[in-house]
Amino acid sequence: MSALILRNIPEILRNRLKIEAENHHRSMNREVIAILEKELVKTRPVFFPTTLKGKKSVSPEWVVQTIRKARDTHK
Repeated sequence: MSALILRNIPEILRNRLKIEAENHHRSMNREVIAILEKELVKTRPVFFPTTLKGKKSVSPEWVVQTIRKARDTHK
């Protein structure tokens, strides 16, 4: 695992992070990781390794369409 050091975090942001971490029963470190995971997955397409299917971009819209298509065919 890699380490990341954040410097000069505004106090109001640090306090908000602390409150969010407590609300989710997480450490501040784990809360930052959860926020980053949520935001980066939401805004970036996912690429399959080339060994699976080449570099195919998967957007959230594609996932939703695929799930709906699968539901429609299995009714």
